[in-house]
Amino acid sequence: MIPSDSIPFNAVGYLPAPSGHPAPQIYLCPYHPVFEAGSNGAVAFRDEDDESKNTPYTFTPMKPQYWNSWTAIGWEDCEVGHGWVSACTPDGERFSWEVRLQHDGNPQLEFWGACFGEAFHALESTK
Repeated sequence: MIPSDSIPFNAVGYLPAPSGHPAPQIYLCPYHPVFEAGSNGAVAFRDEDDESKNTPYTFTPMKPQYWNSWTAIGWEDCEVGHGWVSACTPDGERFSWEVRLQHDGNPQLEFWGACFGEAFHALESTK
C-alpha cells in the first residue's frame, strides 16, 4: 500500500497543501540515472554539493497557473535520495516540502517514489 503522502515514480500526485492554498499537483518522472530535464517543463533536483549538476530525480508541475517558480535540490545515493522542493503562490509566498526518495529492490514488490513532508514557509519570497 502506498502512503497518502507519497507519489510513485512515473505517476501524478499531490503534495500536502499549505493552509489556505490548493495542493500542488506534480508528475514524478521515472527514476533514471541519466534522465534529462527537457522542454516539457520538467524540474530537475540540483545536486546539493554541486548545483551545476542534476540528480536523477525530476518532476513536472501539473497546474502552473497557481504554483510557479519551482526549484528542487537534493542528493542521491545508490538506493535512496533526500531533498526539498519549493514553489511560489501567485502573491509571492514561497513554500517548501521535504522529500525522501527511494528506489531500492524490486519496483514490483517495493515502493519506488517519493514521500513528501508538510509544507512550510521558505525564507525567501518573490516580492
